[in-house]
Amino acid sequence: MGLFGSKKGNAGTLSSFRYSPGYSDMSGGCHNSELKRNDDGNFVFVTRDREWHNEPLTVKTYSLSSERAVEFEAYIKKVNFISLSKRLKSNDFVTDYSPWNYCVVFDCSSIGGDSYDDYSISQFRIYTPADQKLIKEVNERFFALKGDLISETTEEY
Repeated sequence: MGLFGSKKGNAGTLSSFRYSPGYSDMSGGCHNSELKRNDDGNFVFVTRDREWHNEPLTVKTYSLSSERAVEFEAYIKKVNFISLSKRLKSNDFVTDYSPWNYCVVFDCSSIGGDSYDDYSISQFRIYTPADQKLIKEVNERFFALKGDLISETTEEY
């Protein structure tokens, strides 16, 4: 795989960047935040939250300027964030717990690659102190993208 983007070595365009925090999920909760490109090509910031398995899922959509989305995409490519997906797995494992996780998806179809390349960066891997610092910085930049609330919906269980 290349430095970033297409597994064939080319750089695609960011399609989505999703973060799920670590949490106990014995109660069936669901939590994640996602920067995603809509069908019209614009980005939005979406959060999904549910505390209990039998509760409705709350979905909130926030505005996001195209300029800030492009800056974030350039940043994660510059620091080669997806290279963290190659870290060795740790021996850590916790039952009844959802580990934190990032899922980064690139659309590589416009550059002759596969339609989409996706990368997972998750908690139970071996990260150096520099990796941990990078993860913290990416997380801070990611949450700083969230703009004004556009909509809030509830999806029944």
